Amino acid sequence: MKKILLATILLASSSLFGAGTEAGTDITNQATLSYSAGGVAQPDVTSNPDTFKVDKKVDMVLVTTDTAQTEVTPGQQDQITNYEFRNEGNANQYFKFTIDNLANDQEADYNTLKDNDDVNNLEIQCTYTDGSGTTQTATWANSFTIEVKQDTNATCQVRADIKTDAQGGKDRDVMNVELLATAVTDSSGNTAETESSSDTQDSVDVVLADGVSGNTLGSSDSGKGDTPKDGKEAARSGYKIVTPVLSVNKTSCVISDPVNDTNNPKRIPGAIIRYMFDITNTGTGDVSNLKITDTIDSNLDLTDTKASAKKDENVTSCSCGTEPSTDISADTTVNGQDVTIENINVANGGKHSCVSIEVEIK
Repeated sequence: MKKILLATILLASSSLFGAGTEAGTDITNQATLSYSAGGVAQPDVTSNPDTFKVDKKVDMVLVTTDTAQTEVTPGQQDQITNYEFRNEGNANQYFKFTIDNLANDQEADYNTLKDNDDVNNLEIQCTYTDGSGTTQTATWANSFTIEVKQDTNATCQVRADIKTDAQGGKDRDVMNVELLATAVTDSSGNTAETESSSDTQDSVDVVLADGVSGNTLGSSDSGKGDTPKDGKEAARSGYKIVTPVLSVNKTSCVISDPVNDTNNPKRIPGAIIRYMFDITNTGTGDVSNLKITDTIDSNLDLTDTKASAKKDENVTSCSCGTEPSTDISADTTVNGQDVTIENINVANGGKHSCVSIEVEIK
């Protein structure tokens, strides 16, 4: 019997398997045995072909592109937060998108400001590439199901209405929301699940792979509210009310009288009375172009009021005994006993603006 001196095996494949190979692709490999016996090449021996189907990897990433809560004021409508989504699986995939308010004390993805209130009328809009490669827009609903082409991104926005003051919207309120993308089997919205049975070579099994590998959107794989391999991805953004919180205190003091002049004057006829409006802003938002209206008692003479109206803005305190420095006669209107003073600004954080008018007791 002659000895086999040399043998090599060559593998022929109809497709090379890679991380991005589309689900359902047939991978076929066939071995060819080449050898020599006694220095003489012998006919090749070919194995049977082995074929299997690439299973379906369901993987996606959802992030907010906001870096802080959207600043809003009470009563504003259609306020926007922003998100990006990517289907990182190896097949076109249906996803159900839903949006909801977070519970109290829950945080957005980018900072630790805790939720303490809700917004109204939450809705989503997404622009995406569908399974046929066509750009589509699913617009303004609380939830919808769309098919997203593999390896493509979708941009989404959430809009909401902010509670009015009467509804309880107030300065420094934080309203965080969560956009959730859930992998589903089809447009009917049945939740996708990992195949729990043993591997089947000739059929396509499903594997949920979200949150277990790197992604192309630059965020962590498992953000706040995310659980790996559950077929769901969450992104959290939110809103913060930034608004002025104003109070006004009106005081009066006597500046002079016709008997004592400025030496311990009294409030007798002919005396000059200064009214001081101390406007304080303890909120987080500035206020501009504020207007004061006041009806002055008919026993007071307003003839020279326009010439004696003054203001100091954004100071630490007001005192009736200290006259403000800036003349505002151009911003002051007198109509009978009605006085209107316009164009007053008050900065946030406890600043005061002091506005005075001087009148004479008849």
